[in-house]
Amino acid sequence: MAASYDFVQLDVFTQTPLAGNPLAVFTDARGLTDKQMQALSREMNLSETTFILPREPRLQCWRTRCGITPRNRNPITMMSSKLRKK
Repeated sequence: MAASYDFVQLDVFTQTPLAGNPLAVFTDARGLTDKQMQALSREMNLSETTFILPREPRLQCWRTRCGITPRNRNPITMMSSKLRKK
């Protein structure tokens, strides 16, 4: 059986539905390798894809991998960031 991954597609940089920049967000990227993230990004065929990783309880934040594009072959150029809980 093939693996399945939950994701949402958002329109960013707009307040009008279907008028912004489409962004795929994978809400649980646990266990995904850089290669798998790249393959999923290619499958989405959008300008960017974001992967959310588990929360870091000690730091009160979530880890993300952002800026993964269908043609980005160099993992160093992918940005990692942290989202803090308010």
